Amino acid sequence: MRFGKLIALSASVMMGASTTALAQNPRANPATDLALINGQIHTMDENGTVAEAIAIEGDEITYVGDAAGLGDVIGLGTEVIDLEGKMVLPGFVDGHIHAAAGGLIMLGVDLQSDDTDEIFARIREEVETNDDDPILGFGVRFNPWTDGNPTAAMLDEIESDRPMFFWAIDGHAAWVNSKALEIAGIDKDTPDTVPGFAFFERDDDGNPTGWIVEVPAQLQVLSALLDINPEFIAAGVEMWMGRFAAAGITALHDHGIQGLGQDEGFQMLQTFEREGKLPLRVVGSWYWNDPTVDPIPGTMELREKYNSNLVQAKYLKINIDGGDDKWTALMVAPYSDEPDNVPDPIIPYDIVEDAVVRADAAGIDITCHCFGDLAVRKLLDAIETAIETNPPRDRHHKITHGVYVHPDDFARFGELGVTYDSSGAWMSLDPLMQTIARSRVGEDRMNNAFPAAKVIAAGGSFSLGSDWPVAGYASEYRPLSAIEGAVTRQLDGRKDVPPLGGEAAKLTVEQALRAQTINAAHGMNMSDEVGSLEVGKKADLVVLNENLYDIDPNDISEVDVLYTMMGGKLTYDSTAE
Repeated sequence: MRFGKLIALSASVMMGASTTALAQNPRANPATDLALINGQIHTMDENGTVAEAIAIEGDEITYVGDAAGLGDVIGLGTEVIDLEGKMVLPGFVDGHIHAAAGGLIMLGVDLQSDDTDEIFARIREEVETNDDDPILGFGVRFNPWTDGNPTAAMLDEIESDRPMFFWAIDGHAAWVNSKALEIAGIDKDTPDTVPGFAFFERDDDGNPTGWIVEVPAQLQVLSALLDINPEFIAAGVEMWMGRFAAAGITALHDHGIQGLGQDEGFQMLQTFEREGKLPLRVVGSWYWNDPTVDPIPGTMELREKYNSNLVQAKYLKINIDGGDDKWTALMVAPYSDEPDNVPDPIIPYDIVEDAVVRADAAGIDITCHCFGDLAVRKLLDAIETAIETNPPRDRHHKITHGVYVHPDDFARFGELGVTYDSSGAWMSLDPLMQTIARSRVGEDRMNNAFPAAKVIAAGGSFSLGSDWPVAGYASEYRPLSAIEGAVTRQLDGRKDVPPLGGEAAKLTVEQALRAQTINAAHGMNMSDEVGSLEVGKKADLVVLNENLYDIDPNDISEVDVLYTMMGGKLTYDSTAE
């Protein structure tokens, strides 16, 4: 164990108990390996307990309370660490992430910018300084392009000999040059990968423009440019796992493994676990967006095969709609700018309901991508039918995104016990919200986006999930950024813009912290193990250099993570850098 400057190996630092007293009452077999004292330990238990000491044996918590009470559980063999008043929280839990996908998407040049000149400058620099073939990148935003999506011709002016492939910020589109299309054999006569869903944007003559929509079509091109094998993706995932730990993350809910087959993805994660390279707990999902496939057998097979200490395939992930940028989000009221544009669900509603009922009967919990308020309503309807049809059980169903939720459905989350999960870093009047969303849904619906405070007020449980590496505007995995966004409803660095939804839409720090810890753990059916610092739970915690309750909420994302512990072992130590 190494806690850098915070370490104090002598038990004499313990408040309320002296070294002499401990020496007179040594325990032959101390129940505790490690004791942390003199901290501001916000346990996130039901009572909101704030403790000053915590004891750990192996990977479990054996004591939480004041320092004096440690005398009953520690001995001379216990390592005692003085936290020097630092804030301690349960390890952060990300309720919605695509950890494996990050190993595929988050490679190459970062193109997250609102300035087209800056975007092209970054691409030119990458071409000039990088000999890679293909040239990769990520983070292309939608709002800089006012006259339609960017084209292959724009990239051809910079590089025409090597293929380019740049992921859009939402992960559901890509921008490529003509060389990439040529290598992939995509031309005027090439049929769309999944007509109406995954396709190649075309000009008036039917020629592909260089803008590709949805993952199946994207991978049709990318797989022609790269050998997307398990080793390639594993190298990227391993890099990002260390960054997750440095951000204080100790558990996450992966909502779909892209780039690899589902078996291969879980095998990769369990290989990391066996090799001691997995610094967090992973709950995984069987990803379903094909109505011709029955998802129940596949989900049950994954659940039986992958159930190790750190990697568990528990959930069925349903993808029912898209997003408002492409008019593919399912909305109760018509789109403001195209009222006749009424998209179909990715999976018909009756098929979704049947699958939800059968999954629920088998003890499988559901999580679902529901961007629009009609998608939210239809999934709640399906869950309500499952509850009415099947015997009672401990359910942990979840709806993720919920960018738009109809007011009539706020209370249904609490009534049905469904977790509302969304991304704190997205909860602002960012440039995409001010342009695309305002145009698609109008001022009123835009200002009522991400109604977390209203769902909580109506009795629902809210959790935070980043959806990293994809986003609407800024790809962000750090929980402290999500917490700040949920509390301020403003984009970091753009505090001149009013909060999305006004003051009433802001969460308290307590609500946001619970959303990133115990509520997120509940939403992935792990709250009996993690999410709060209580006796018998896993020793997953994060130490911060400032108390989030005591600072300006606009500074939360700037607070340093000092240490992250998962299962009683350090997974990140800032002093070791």
